[in-house]
Amino acid sequence: MANGWILAGALFLVNLGFFVLWVLFTYESMREQEPRAPRFGWAGMGVHALVGILILAWPSSRVPLAWLFGLLLAGGVFFLLPIPGKARSLRGAAGYLARDGAAFEKMDERESMFARNRSLRPGSPEYDRYYEAHPEHREYDERRRARGGPLGRPGAIDGGYRPNVAMLASSFELPNMVGDKARVDPASAAGQSSYAGGDAPGPEPLDPEKASRIVKGWAGRLGADLVGICRVDPRWAYSRRGEIHYGEWESWGREVPDPLPYAVVIATEMDSGMVAAAPHTPSVVESACNYSRGAYITTILAQWFGTMGYRAVAEHNRHYDLLMVPLAVDAGLGELGRLGYLIADRFGPRVRLFAVQTDMPLAVDRPVDLGAERFCEACKKCAEACPSKSLPLEREQGEDRGIVRWKMNAETCFDYWGRIGTDCCVCMAVCPFSRPYRSIHRLVRFLLRRSLPAQRLFPYIDNLLYGRRWRSRPAPNWAAFPKERRGGRAPSAQNRA
Repeated sequence: MANGWILAGALFLVNLGFFVLWVLFTYESMREQEPRAPRFGWAGMGVHALVGILILAWPSSRVPLAWLFGLLLAGGVFFLLPIPGKARSLRGAAGYLARDGAAFEKMDERESMFARNRSLRPGSPEYDRYYEAHPEHREYDERRRARGGPLGRPGAIDGGYRPNVAMLASSFELPNMVGDKARVDPASAAGQSSYAGGDAPGPEPLDPEKASRIVKGWAGRLGADLVGICRVDPRWAYSRRGEIHYGEWESWGREVPDPLPYAVVIATEMDSGMVAAAPHTPSVVESACNYSRGAYITTILAQWFGTMGYRAVAEHNRHYDLLMVPLAVDAGLGELGRLGYLIADRFGPRVRLFAVQTDMPLAVDRPVDLGAERFCEACKKCAEACPSKSLPLEREQGEDRGIVRWKMNAETCFDYWGRIGTDCCVCMAVCPFSRPYRSIHRLVRFLLRRSLPAQRLFPYIDNLLYGRRWRSRPAPNWAAFPKERRGGRAPSAQNRA
């Protein structure tokens, strides 16, 4: 009799653990306004409530349940078995190169959609030179340019709702204000500051470990959510300048200067509630806010390096010499995902990236394996949800400029931005790695970092629990737009002009 109650007590505790997991899952799903997942949560809670009653009231059920729970716990242990690190990201961004980098071609900034859209003035020498070299882009670029800048008519999908459009416009003003101060040296830092003494003292000698600790702490205090440090691989620098923001047209087409040896790479978290409204205006308001944060953080950090006697270059959306995603991979902030964004530790693709180049000696971080690439192979949720069908659905990756990756169609994506007047963010919002980093999602991330079976199986479980389709969530009430002012349903690829 005593043994029966001992078994019953053990089974009841195990069942209670499963019940608590379902409670957490249900709570988080409702908090995140998931339309489908809470139903599974309530069902799971109901099943384990019934099992608890069976354990106490029906003794003959205990032995079969003991076998069942044993199998479930053994499966859980199986997911905890560590696997050897084989992710390409562990070799840094160079791990994504084909044929040991022999076929690699540096990115020319003139080829970016932004440079083609806003830095080629019809009738200018730059315009004529570019389309003589690339006549294949001319028809698309002229048609897209007729719609306006990167966002076309800002906020069009929400009827141009003025409060949100004003938020995004005002947020982008800070990068405009500080972008021409991106390059810093000791003399310029001393000359600009009222507190640096007016002279340019020599470099302050600091132990690299201590210097890195100071820099990371300072960046975090300024508002960075993730900070990593790497040596700069010159391959991640643009080859030639293409973006012109301050009228320096003589710089268009010039070689980008060799980078400084170190980079402090920064990620700022985009609020999950704002991103969940994608592709509506709250998501682009959040993007703009983060670009403002990044310009603020990197400008101050660059000035700090200058005041310490070193050179620095702030990398933000009014001055990029370097590609941010490979730099972030090298700095240990995450992996490259199917959607072309960084899948960052803790936040997934729900981040914006910035950096500061410097010649101050720093201790560097190691690249990481989050299990993201194997997850992306099976998931495909971002590609299936993409309104413009710009992301590849194939499991296998292709080669582009000597890089093996999933390559998005930049033109159809950029065209969609121009139609809806936001930067879309649907791929970011639908990504399972974007879910808030707490309780049940934290456990899943823990398993994905350590378990090959989890990386292979969890995409299918995620699709079952959360579904494949994307439905935008209501925005926080201060950023909510009147429904009657929406520009209708977001245009799909099928009715794209």
